[in-house]
Amino acid sequence: KLLKYRFIGVLWVCFCPLVQASFTDSLTVGSAKALSLGHAVTADPPGIDSVHFNPAGLVQLNGRQMHLKGIAGVFGLEMEMGEYGEYMQERIDTYASYFTDDDGNLTPEGKAFLYDEALNTHSVAEGPTVMLPGGMVDLPAALGVMGGTSYTPPGSRFTFATNVYAPMMNGVHRAADDPGRYAQERVAFTVITYFSPSMAYEVSDELSVGLSVNFNYSGMGMELPIREPHLAFFFLQNPWVVDNFCNGNRGGNDPTIPELNICSTVLSPYEELTSLQFEVDQPDAIGYNFGLLWSPRPWVTFGFAYNSRILASMDGEFNFPVADNFKQFLVTAMSGGVYTAAVGAVGSIVDLPTAEEIQNGSKGKLNVTYELPQRLNFGVSLQITPNWKTNVDVRWTEWSAFSDINLNFSEDSGLLKWGALADAVGNGGANGISGNAVKYRLGLQDVTYWGMGMEYQYSDRLALRAGFESRPGAVPKDRPNAFIPINDGNLYSAGFGYDMEGDNHLDVGFGYFRSKTHYPPCSAVVGNGCDPNQVVYPPYSGQDLTTDVTFFLVEVMYQKHF
Repeated sequence: KLLKYRFIGVLWVCFCPLVQASFTDSLTVGSAKALSLGHAVTADPPGIDSVHFNPAGLVQLNGRQMHLKGIAGVFGLEMEMGEYGEYMQERIDTYASYFTDDDGNLTPEGKAFLYDEALNTHSVAEGPTVMLPGGMVDLPAALGVMGGTSYTPPGSRFTFATNVYAPMMNGVHRAADDPGRYAQERVAFTVITYFSPSMAYEVSDELSVGLSVNFNYSGMGMELPIREPHLAFFFLQNPWVVDNFCNGNRGGNDPTIPELNICSTVLSPYEELTSLQFEVDQPDAIGYNFGLLWSPRPWVTFGFAYNSRILASMDGEFNFPVADNFKQFLVTAMSGGVYTAAVGAVGSIVDLPTAEEIQNGSKGKLNVTYELPQRLNFGVSLQITPNWKTNVDVRWTEWSAFSDINLNFSEDSGLLKWGALADAVGNGGANGISGNAVKYRLGLQDVTYWGMGMEYQYSDRLALRAGFESRPGAVPKDRPNAFIPINDGNLYSAGFGYDMEGDNHLDVGFGYFRSKTHYPPCSAVVGNGCDPNQVVYPPYSGQDLTTDVTFFLVEVMYQKHF
């Protein structure tokens, strides 16, 4: 049962990039001013990018304007996979003793069985990956160009605008032989706002309001090799199992139950069992932004902005094959008379997989639905002196709403049928698993965080800026996840704004972020957990893990009247 039970957890890791997106939120919008001020711009909105940060700020524009902006980033993701902890090392030593020759040396069979390519190794991501309408694309560096326009009719209190930006975008790819590939070899998650009709209205000299309706492209892709160093795979080589269930050429007695052949193949706990590949997207996910600006005094402005939830329903294709060695093991065990009799006995009650379903694997259409959370933003901008301005923002994101992840497969999967049985027995069906569907709950927490920025008007044309933003994690501290590498961290930023000739303007922003997290052996339920009864995915079970994420961003925006 334990072996079957683990297949549920494989699906958990598929959604780690969605959680990770919370920590790239707003970084990929490409607003140089917002970046350089630690994104504390709710009360000091940044030009046409006000469409995202606070639509009410559009009233500060005049005439016809356009902007072009570029974003470049250097992204680093490293993972250290160290020694086994005491729990796993004891297990390794125990099973090593079963594979020793007369001289006490580990046999070649034992070396193959216990070989772990990830022991004491270092994983380095090769670069970012993005999901686009044509599929996943690997890039050597993060690069992007976007733009927008605005128009304020002469003498009008209305301003109209549209903007192109990426409110959320992340992804990564590793080499096919990188030991960190079991934490996602390729993954991409993208939300691009390609059309955002917006309107702002100046109610009075002190108050303005704004609204934006956003048409978004949402896409997700995944390539995940899967291994499972679970107790059940070790137990298959226990002397009691060999003596009672394996035939003579495995060193055992005549099998007690010859029709239940679980010894046809020696499965290493560290070999690849299967892989999950899919690409899904939706071209028309819709949301909206609402904002208010209030300036009761010339030296103080308060801002409020609301980013609505986005309901995504993405369609695409999946492939869920079974590796040859694992396939041979399962098909042989499921082809005997004992399993056939079990299917006949309980087939009307439990939908057990057939050997043919395992043999063929599964592939077809896939639909993924979830809710991207809503956000509230509050900010204040204080003009302390004629030259010094300070901005402070507080933000709240309802990540707890991002709980139900629904996957609907067009074809039954033998592995999912095993997962459905384990879910029913161990969790009362809490994960909603069937042969062709999964409903998974991530159990995230809402986050409240803050940022601040300072601006110094150095001259009539040049403004210097610096910012800081605290970016906490949405994963509860009591349930760490080693496959969400961007955890608690701080963003440090700086930049400048420069008024050019001819009513043109240039903004430049620089940002640096680092998040380093250590997971002692058996501490991360997802990643290196050791509890055989947990419905999770720990490909580095019992191993010491450390993740280290750094990135450096450069954003440039050029704005002009036309």
